[in-house]
Amino acid sequence: MIKKRFRSVIFTAFLVLIMLPAAVFAAGNEKKGNEANTGFDSHITNNSLAISPDEKTAIVSDSRESTLFVYDLGKGKLRKTIDGFVTPRNIVFINNGTQFVVSDSTLGTLRFINTKTLKLEDEIVVGPGAFGTAVSPNQRTMYVNNQAHSTVTVVDLEKRKPVEVITGFAQPRQGIAVSKDGKSVFVTNFEGDKVSVIDAAANDIVREITGFSKIRAISVSADGSKLYAANSGRNSISVVDLSKGEIMDEIAVGQEPYGAALSPDGKWLFASNKADNTLNVITASDNKVIGTIKGFLEPRQAIVFSSDSARAYVLNRDLSISLVDVKSQTIIDTINDGSPNKLQVLQSEEVGKYLADQNGMTLYYFKKDTPGVSNCSGECLKIWPPFYADSIKAPAGFHKNDFNTIIREDGQRQTTYKGYPLYYFVNDQQPGDIKGQGVKDVWFVVNKHFLQEKE
Repeated sequence: MIKKRFRSVIFTAFLVLIMLPAAVFAAGNEKKGNEANTGFDSHITNNSLAISPDEKTAIVSDSRESTLFVYDLGKGKLRKTIDGFVTPRNIVFINNGTQFVVSDSTLGTLRFINTKTLKLEDEIVVGPGAFGTAVSPNQRTMYVNNQAHSTVTVVDLEKRKPVEVITGFAQPRQGIAVSKDGKSVFVTNFEGDKVSVIDAAANDIVREITGFSKIRAISVSADGSKLYAANSGRNSISVVDLSKGEIMDEIAVGQEPYGAALSPDGKWLFASNKADNTLNVITASDNKVIGTIKGFLEPRQAIVFSSDSARAYVLNRDLSISLVDVKSQTIIDTINDGSPNKLQVLQSEEVGKYLADQNGMTLYYFKKDTPGVSNCSGECLKIWPPFYADSIKAPAGFHKNDFNTIIREDGQRQTTYKGYPLYYFVNDQQPGDIKGQGVKDVWFVVNKHFLQEKE
């Protein structure tokens, strides 16, 4: 009894300590909206994708963006945007999809939003650093990682308030999962590269599983026998035997895997690789990579399977969603906000009129490329990053039909003009800079001499 009272006192004091700054920030941010662009932990980047139980609505976020996108999956288009966040971290649907909850590590809150009206219905302060979230199978409890305070906050969803803070973690970030029976909660610790296992009945850490390398997303099998963890530090997926609490297998995948998503039927494991813009398809029965899907844009942890395991939704850097057909292992559709990239024509004394993106950054082509093929790779791409826009609005003097998209060998998409891939130059710092013009006599702006220079 004395132990419980003591724990209650510590819990109350801890809540006051971590929540007061969040309450003050949230109050101050109420009128400022997107002006509060300095994040509490904005140096840490992650994204999130939530699909409603009826698979009609998708909510997406990126911690670098203060706006959430709401997609109508039936129509395949943007429904609305929701502003007012600073560093949104995770999104999860509750109450059979009638609401979704967004954690924001700078605001230090959980925002409860109505799925139909998209109106804010409630907000709970849980403290700066609030990150990954997971909900119990009975929908009564939410567990909230706090990477700044190395804690997990237990929230009573029926009463809409925090009821306990579990300590003993080391920078728990996005990775958190609840077992199907609701008895265990698995929490990733970025510092120390381990998974802490919580007994949900006692709200205590009962086991720690080690041996990971820059651990990212995790998934737990339906029978609770295995855990899969993405290691961006060694380009692998670890397979953990949960009965022993040990890594039993290691699956080599692409570069910097962030995602490790298990299909509902337990047959497929998808590993998304941020650095090479690919997704590995793994058969869970034997832990074998059977395919690689290209064409994503900086895929991270955000992968969600359809309930029948036939499709997977993968979030890209530009907040578009790639729809993957599992059987054919191909991207069959891309859902985006529909806004075209409005290219510009700028002018300088040196080169005359030339092509730039909607922000005024100059676009270049590479003399050694051939139509539909980029010959710039490896170190070259660090100096000449590819330009890509899902939709183009051509400026005066250019025709939209001359712009197209290729999928590079490294998996990235790249926009082409008359077949030739377009690039930025890393040393161009301001709109209107043309420092890449004529570099090594193979890099040129796109102007009236475009075809002549190719010849």
